[in-house]
Amino acid sequence: MSKAQLKSPKQVASTSAVVGARINTKIGRKLVTGTGRFLDDIVLPGMLHARFVRSPHAHARILNIDTSKAMDIPGVELVWTAEDIDPYVLPFSHPENAKHLGFVDEEVLASDRVRYVGDEVAIVLAKDRNTAIEAADSVEIEYEKLPAVIDAESALLDSATIIHPHLSSDPKNPINGNLIYAGKTVGGDTKTALSNADVVVEATFTNNKTNPSPLEPHGCIADWNNGSQKLTLWASTQVPHRLPELIATAVVDLDPTNIICKISDVGGGFGAKVGRYSHHVATCVLSMYTGKPVKMFLDRIEEMQAGRGRYDETMNGRLALSKEGKMLALDIDMLQNTGAYANYGAVIAKSSALTCGGPYLIPNQEIRYKLVYTNIMPGTAVRGFGNPQFMYAIEQLIDLAAEELGMDAFDLRLLNVPKISDLPLRTATRLKLRDMDVYGCLTQLRERIDWDSNRGGHRTKDGKLRGVGMGTVMQRNGNKSAKGADYSGAIVRMDRFGSVTVFSGTSSIGTGTTTGIVQMVSDTLGVSVDRVDIVIGDTDITPEDMGVWGDRSSVFAGTAATMAAQNLKAKIIRLAAHLLNISESNVIISNDRIFESNKPENGMSIEEFANLATYGDQTNRPSDLQGGVSLVGEARFETQEGEFMDEYGTGSVSHVYTFSSAAVVVDVDLSTGEIDIVDIAVAEDAGTIINPKLASGQVQGAVIQALGEVLLEGYQYESDGSLATGTLLDYHLPTVADMPLLPEDSIIHVETPDPTTSFGQKGLGECATVTIFPAVANAVADATGIRFPTLPLSPSRVLPALVEAGLREL
Repeated sequence: MSKAQLKSPKQVASTSAVVGARINTKIGRKLVTGTGRFLDDIVLPGMLHARFVRSPHAHARILNIDTSKAMDIPGVELVWTAEDIDPYVLPFSHPENAKHLGFVDEEVLASDRVRYVGDEVAIVLAKDRNTAIEAADSVEIEYEKLPAVIDAESALLDSATIIHPHLSSDPKNPINGNLIYAGKTVGGDTKTALSNADVVVEATFTNNKTNPSPLEPHGCIADWNNGSQKLTLWASTQVPHRLPELIATAVVDLDPTNIICKISDVGGGFGAKVGRYSHHVATCVLSMYTGKPVKMFLDRIEEMQAGRGRYDETMNGRLALSKEGKMLALDIDMLQNTGAYANYGAVIAKSSALTCGGPYLIPNQEIRYKLVYTNIMPGTAVRGFGNPQFMYAIEQLIDLAAEELGMDAFDLRLLNVPKISDLPLRTATRLKLRDMDVYGCLTQLRERIDWDSNRGGHRTKDGKLRGVGMGTVMQRNGNKSAKGADYSGAIVRMDRFGSVTVFSGTSSIGTGTTTGIVQMVSDTLGVSVDRVDIVIGDTDITPEDMGVWGDRSSVFAGTAATMAAQNLKAKIIRLAAHLLNISESNVIISNDRIFESNKPENGMSIEEFANLATYGDQTNRPSDLQGGVSLVGEARFETQEGEFMDEYGTGSVSHVYTFSSAAVVVDVDLSTGEIDIVDIAVAEDAGTIINPKLASGQVQGAVIQALGEVLLEGYQYESDGSLATGTLLDYHLPTVADMPLLPEDSIIHVETPDPTTSFGQKGLGECATVTIFPAVANAVADATGIRFPTLPLSPSRVLPALVEAGLREL
């Protein structure tokens, strides 16, 4: 692949230095002043409130449901079970499962059996939320408990209870017992490479099931208009244009074109809000049935039971190397505890298996994966999309290999990554790597973390054990193969006052993307940031967009908006050249003025221009503009770099990839087993940084989320499938007191612009979440000499290991 083959929009040369400036977020003022409008702030006339009745059992047959007591409560509109709602709905699953694997496995309400604690069994509709809660608690359900299985290995035993027997007995899908699907990604010949290698290290690692716990829980409001036959849906979602299509596949006789999706302010998503869930489908059906608006807003207990989260996966991995340290083969067996329903399990397994080789030039890779039904909460997309699980294992294998070879772990990595002069290239799994400075990131990371001084493990003055570790990732920016396409549209409009509005179908979930888009449009047009506003997510007025996920928004929505601004700018220049009596090539737009390049006094303000374009003498325009001037630019950016996976599970599915690395220095307290974070450094190549302040905020947030998962968080289920960590008293989210604040010099941006995006930008929101997982684990191993294969690295896990190793006496 040569650089001449890259297909890209025209890149923009900055005219007013807005791109790259440390500008505050456009939505910050309303949020810090308490004037943001979140889903639960929306109240519609006559609105009813819905509440699910959820299963208290992990696996049970439903024998009888008595709704009479709930119906007797004043203010209750209706109580429905599966028997009532099934005529209006269809079973559903992730489109990957339905289209490519031939099955759907979720019901809006469970009809015959429940499969995890929190499964939806009935739904109540009432005049207010408190009445709905009271009524839901009054529904009486008789269950016959069935044996539950909570771990993937046990679920694969012949003796295990089959969780979806009707699917297992259907020869039209791949489900066999509790095995949902087995697949693999293959590049090269790992078998031969393993047999010929000088060194092979092998180990098994297991991550923990976690919940991203966005500040705002899941929820939506559905409002059916019988006159227009349109359904308006307000949703806390990352995919406003995608959600209507997903809902329509689960509702009888509802066309996606009859759904208008709107988003208010979204209080975080972290991947968990990319899907369609039972609450979306149920509220839509109930609104259509009653003719009234229906709101459902999950509380924190429901989020912990049924809000979905990161899949826990076990990796048995082998890394083969030559005696000189060249990586020859990567061979992994991955077992995914998929939970009660398949949801995102397959697409995450395929996508992360494809990219898990990271930046390392390993010529032979084979990743085999199995997805397994169990009786725990199903998983979903979460920040990192499967890469934290894989890199937690692979980066530890690299450290183990360094020990075996007697090499420094950093040196081993540097020996196996590409330099800029090696690019572009294809990896063993056919990823296209281009325009990234992997080597530069790593060398700067090494210096910033003072690797050579901290490595090797030593005691601090206060008796703690100190060590340093690192991790890397090659993170996707979008995924054409996962969605069938990857694109964004945008419209940029200037009104008669010279104000600019961007219409983008993206969503805002706290990433700063909308501010970045405004900066790109401002820079392209040569106008101030304050002159530009942005409207997002409303499917009735914004162009189509695939949504916020996979580090794609700045790449796709940002490039589309820039292209639309370029289209508008061409129109402005054409009319301005006529008005100023100069050639188009001499027109400059900068700092809210339009003027002649070598004669700045020959010019006008943006406001003057916009007024003339609207009210000016029609005869003083180019002839084809005398019938009216439309100051509107429109564009659609669709990847020409992304590919579909082939039969071997390989292919460059993303438009571009972001390289990221992190290093962590830890102190391990021998008396308590607690792990203190002493220092962190992150070095990544995300191309041109649109806004360094917001980029740093994204890195900071990614680090905090990862540290919470690595050190504190983790779902725990009893042997019968009961949830032991169902509240935030038991499930330990990190607090401000727990987490370090990264100083500015801890975040290193190595900017190698990508030639196929509008300003050379790449995504960066997910990267540091991935790299912190192995960095902490490797640092703890360096400090203690103990390799911890299972997350989280909580004191209850670390302290006994310290005692067993003789590092601490009881």
